[in-house]
Amino acid sequence: MNSILPDWRPVLAATRKINRYFPGGYDMRPYWREMAFRQNAGQPQPVIWAQAFANVLDHVDLHTYSGDRIMGSRVGFWTQRLPDSLSETDYHAAVESHNVRGRRDFWAGFDHTLADYPTLLKEGISGLLSCITESRQSHGSPEKHAVLEGMRITLEGFSRYICRHVGLATADLRPALEWISSRPPRTFHEAILLVWLTQMVFVSEGRYANALGRIDQYLLPYYECDMVSGRLDRESALALLCNLWAHIEELGEVTNICVGGLTPDGRDATNELSYLCIDATRLVQSPHTNLSARFHDDSPAAFHRAAFECIRTGVGFPAIFNDQVLIPGLVEAGIPVEVARDHCMVGCIETMLAGRQPAWSDSMFNTPLYVLSALRRLALETAPDWTRLQALFTEEVQNAMTRHAACVNAHIRRFPAAQFPDPFLSVLTRDCIRRARDVNDGGAEYPRFHGVGVMGLATISDSLAAVKKLVLEEKSVSLPILMAALETDFDGREPLRQMLMLKAPKYGNDDPYVDDIAVWVVALAADACLEHRTPDGGRFVAAMAANINNIPAGREVGATPDGRRAGTPLSDAASPYFGRDQNGPTAFLSSVARPDYRRVLTGSVINMKFEPEFFRDEEGARRFESMTRFFVKHRIPELQFNFTGTQTLLEAQLHPENYGNLVVRVSGFSGYFTRLASEVQCDIIRRRGHKA
Repeated sequence: MNSILPDWRPVLAATRKINRYFPGGYDMRPYWREMAFRQNAGQPQPVIWAQAFANVLDHVDLHTYSGDRIMGSRVGFWTQRLPDSLSETDYHAAVESHNVRGRRDFWAGFDHTLADYPTLLKEGISGLLSCITESRQSHGSPEKHAVLEGMRITLEGFSRYICRHVGLATADLRPALEWISSRPPRTFHEAILLVWLTQMVFVSEGRYANALGRIDQYLLPYYECDMVSGRLDRESALALLCNLWAHIEELGEVTNICVGGLTPDGRDATNELSYLCIDATRLVQSPHTNLSARFHDDSPAAFHRAAFECIRTGVGFPAIFNDQVLIPGLVEAGIPVEVARDHCMVGCIETMLAGRQPAWSDSMFNTPLYVLSALRRLALETAPDWTRLQALFTEEVQNAMTRHAACVNAHIRRFPAAQFPDPFLSVLTRDCIRRARDVNDGGAEYPRFHGVGVMGLATISDSLAAVKKLVLEEKSVSLPILMAALETDFDGREPLRQMLMLKAPKYGNDDPYVDDIAVWVVALAADACLEHRTPDGGRFVAAMAANINNIPAGREVGATPDGRRAGTPLSDAASPYFGRDQNGPTAFLSSVARPDYRRVLTGSVINMKFEPEFFRDEEGARRFESMTRFFVKHRIPELQFNFTGTQTLLEAQLHPENYGNLVVRVSGFSGYFTRLASEVQCDIIRRRGHKA
């Protein structure tokens, strides 16, 4: 293993430094885009936007690291000193004009995307250009010709960008760069170079949290061919992946990488490259290599073990996903089974049909607000009961979701494809070339998903359980007294708050009373989302997830019947409320297994935290495999883990200077613990750490 260290560790050290102390300066990308907009005024919009794209790639500075095996860096997008021919006044005027012009944003489908890498690697830039020529011959309208012309301009700009790196590269890298600047890659190394330079082009456009997708599938033919020919051995392949992972560290943002799962024809997809990706994640220890491992009923024991060996380092990767949950849900939503089996994740945990859809988008839905509004309405009725509370909460959620979808759709309509085309993503999204249509104008093979993060599952379930049991059934407290306590944040009513916390069932303890309420809430949320469509025929799909938005969302929510005080964080994603899972990990898993997540198509986040001794030695490894097999068998959608002890986290809060590289799982992503906001750190510490 020592033989690979010189290849990637110095690069990681350099990118980690860039990540932490990015030099900044003048961002030249908006300036070069604006210059192209002005120079091409009067041309069709796809051509104008494509020329703006290419102008950036033609002019930004390039950067490389000593000993690097992967070309492409964001450092060159900024400069410390403007060119002598460009004044400060002219630079800022151009940037301001660029910003006023506007551009597609996250809600409108810009960030959180990935290319159709299998097609790009198979065809190469020259092959895609040939496809554009063929499509042009089969389409006669000027509008479609303009769309195709925009695609052509971006591909040629991409080719020139790759060629610009030749002069910066070492002698042994130059032939590979020259080759992939037009032709399909021939080797594992060339394929990685083309994939990463594509990622850098997405970054040049200002896209964020873009994914690499099923890298163990589309790079596998190159790996196997090189292994057979003797051009590559396992250590060299691992070194290249570690080098790639080091470049992900430079970006300082979530880059989702998916391994394992099923092949499109239903076989186990796990292969040697799957394990190498896990090994690279374990070695590099970057919080930005957001590894997602897909499990299914026939995932091999070695895959379970490899995931464990990586997670036990504390990096929080991989998060594990259950094919037996998400694939049937996608099929039910109309996705062909062979396509559903080929899904991956983008951003944190979001489901993506790689290279077949417009870019991902999502928004947050503060669901506990509607528990309180339903209770206020219930308090006005003469004979309140559980059935009526369910009906009122359902009505509140459905009406709020309708308003939410209308708000999102109004925003999407502000960015029509005719005015805000996306030629580079279009050329790398399946069917856009053949249809001669923009990715956001019906060009993609499948329409978009817009995810709705339904926040606070445990806050909702615990609150409704408390009202059902203590108010409506046992009548230990009257509804008017409860409502008065909630309105005053339990001022002067601490005994009542303690009763609500201690005498009512809590989600995460294998108690059907409250778990069944969670089952109902998940189904209600999923169905409420699926009722709505985006303007281009896409679907609103639920996520039982919150990122770290449970903290700001909690500030909007008054005191809740579970005993939570006003303004404090909501429960974390689809996990039990902090510390209330008191019956151990088996009970925890039994609870989170009860809801049917097949229709929660965005994905879900369920956090588990363990003290390090829980999974120590071989006994710990056996414990973990029994847990992951329970996860698959009982159709839990997702799990992610922190193996860093609470005491270590407390010490890191007190002495951050000693824990600069401590990585923890936060929500759908990992992060350097000492760089997280203190309230996020506290959220992680408050999670129950299960002990052996």
